[in-house]
Amino acid sequence: MQFVDLSSVSYIGADIIPEIINQNQEKYGQLNRRFMSLDITQDDLISADLLFCRDCLVHFSFADIQRTIINIKRNRVNYLLTTTFPNCELNEDIITGDWRLLNFTLPPFNFPPPLYLINEQCSEGNGEFQDKSLGLWLVESIP
Repeated sequence: MQFVDLSSVSYIGADIIPEIINQNQEKYGQLNRRFMSLDITQDDLISADLLFCRDCLVHFSFADIQRTIINIKRNRVNYLLTTTFPNCELNEDIITGDWRLLNFTLPPFNFPPPLYLINEQCSEGNGEFQDKSLGLWLVESIP
């Protein structure tokens, strides 16, 4: 994100770890760019056009993802842009804090096809994750 031109938007970065928030605020904070500590599964979010949620939900259990989706809908966010792996054929549950691939168009999520899919050109894992993408969904279309 440090290379994205955010001069014409209001950007709020969030994390659950206060030390990361403090570092980001010191390094990248500006009038239109601030950072705050919050728990996306339950804390009040600021109403927004877009919630950019990269490399987060892949670390959550199904239950915590469901809590997060409910929270996003409750807080009047219009669009969700989040990490998804469209070639993943089966979503597996984990304990929050672990990691695995997720395809949000498959059960138990059953999102509609994304409005837009941005392949990240991921080169990690010797090409194993080359389908790693950011999927864009209208929040009201998410079941």
